[in-house]
Amino acid sequence: METKEILKYVMILAALPLILPFIKLLVKDLLHAFEEDGGLLGSPPSPTKLEEIRREKEGRTDPLVSEPLAHVRKTAQASSSKSDGSGVVR
Repeated sequence: METKEILKYVMILAALPLILPFIKLLVKDLLHAFEEDGGLLGSPPSPTKLEEIRREKEGRTDPLVSEPLAHVRKTAQASSSKSDGSGVVR
């Protein structure tokens, strides 16, 4: 083995702790996306199972949140709670 080749494998192994959580989240999101269709390799679910899956999806929070909008929402909530018209700042 060449030194460069060994260095490549060492770099890949060193990067695994950073890459694995990202890959796990991608796979989890992919499996959730295909749930209503029966998963990646499964058959379509029965109508009762499909309704159960849709109810579960309604209860989940969306992992894709726009940070600028989240920041604006927090600012709007803070400003509305600071002044409620009574002159008392909370």
